[in-house]
Amino acid sequence: MSDDQLLNDNSNAHLSPTLRARLQQCYAFGNQKMQGGDHDYANEMFRQCFLGNMSNLIYLQSFVANLRLKYKNNKKGAAFASIKTGKSRTSMKVAENRARHEDVLRLGAEILELNPWDSATFFAMGKAALELGYDDTGLALLKHAIECNPNDVDINRFAAQQLSERNMYTDAIACCQRIINAKKVDREASRMIGDLMLRQTMDQMESKKEKNKRDAAERAEAPQVPEEDVYEKKLAKTPDDRDLWLSYADFYFQKKNYRKAEDTFRRALKNFPDDVDFTVRLLELQKLRARDEVVRAKELLAKNPDDAALKERFAKLREAFDEKTLALIKHKLSVNPTATATRYEHGIYLVQHGQFAEAIAELQTAQQDESIRSDCALAIAFCFEKLKKYKLAMTNYETAIRLLGNKVSEPIKRALYGAARLSAVLGDYKTAEQYATRLAGIDFSYKDIAQLLDKITERLQN
Repeated sequence: MSDDQLLNDNSNAHLSPTLRARLQQCYAFGNQKMQGGDHDYANEMFRQCFLGNMSNLIYLQSFVANLRLKYKNNKKGAAFASIKTGKSRTSMKVAENRARHEDVLRLGAEILELNPWDSATFFAMGKAALELGYDDTGLALLKHAIECNPNDVDINRFAAQQLSERNMYTDAIACCQRIINAKKVDREASRMIGDLMLRQTMDQMESKKEKNKRDAAERAEAPQVPEEDVYEKKLAKTPDDRDLWLSYADFYFQKKNYRKAEDTFRRALKNFPDDVDFTVRLLELQKLRARDEVVRAKELLAKNPDDAALKERFAKLREAFDEKTLALIKHKLSVNPTATATRYEHGIYLVQHGQFAEAIAELQTAQQDESIRSDCALAIAFCFEKLKKYKLAMTNYETAIRLLGNKVSEPIKRALYGAARLSAVLGDYKTAEQYATRLAGIDFSYKDIAQLLDKITERLQN
């Protein structure tokens, strides 16, 4: 930032002209000394700048950058820094408890002078700056705190909340992901990621809606020409406009012209060959079109059930749909191998195709995600039952029942039915009766539960 820009920066606007000029002079001297390697002198200048205007992000970043150069980026600061800063830490804690936010920032700066990698100090200063309304400085301090200690759950959780409130979705999601990486499972962070992704999508949709309104207004004023021509002319001028490609593909998608939408994404990928989102959308469209072809073929076959040619066509289209589905799943996994939702999707695909042993491996990986753990346990139980591993199947049915709790749902009905039937197969009729009775109390018409309960009761009597 140039001298004139800094002098007129919004964060300096509330200062008197005299103070602004003095701080700018200190900033200029500090830069000069830092470039010359005199970091102690530079620190004196930058500290005056920061303490003189704590809301100025440039002053903060220069203060921290100079100190890190002073300590040759050793990541720990001065020798015995934690002992030397003990008094300042105690005072800062008192100031923090008494909500004396400017004192927290002042005392924090003293600690950073001896260790500009002190995560806890950055965290306390970040909270204080945000309380004072210094958003840019506060968020920068939180970022420093995370960079110094990326696995600190408390810092990441606080930062995620602050970023969420400011609609900074990508950074907030990254904080939540670090929490999950540190704790393996964290329900609050997982739920927050879901909420953030939903809000992000809604904001994108709203932005898209506003853009469409503007485009519609422009089209209303312009001579009426086919929309395809409008898009083509715009893309001829700005082929690197990613949003325009998305809008063009969506234009065809809304008209249910999936083939044209596919072609649009293929063309877009020539300009953005590494765009993961474009590739996923192309594969999703191919899967969608394959599914529609299967549906149409099935309807024709239902009207002509003895037509051998239709049967063969239906089988080929079904096979093509399966190939598209698997291609999409594999691509998602190549981009993000740890995505539990995709692992679950792959596991269910394998179940549907009779690959039960392979499905179990995928579903057990997906089980790490607490939000789908009960679904995974239920699917794993089904696989073990198909493999005639009845005891393992029973264990997973019981796990699913425990995780699903008392809420009435289709999964709990399936779990109770599977556990009742399998307990009977294993000769444990008392357990079978317990599960069957519970299911009958929820839905007496479920499958053949009434007959199964009669058989279990008969066995117990005999």
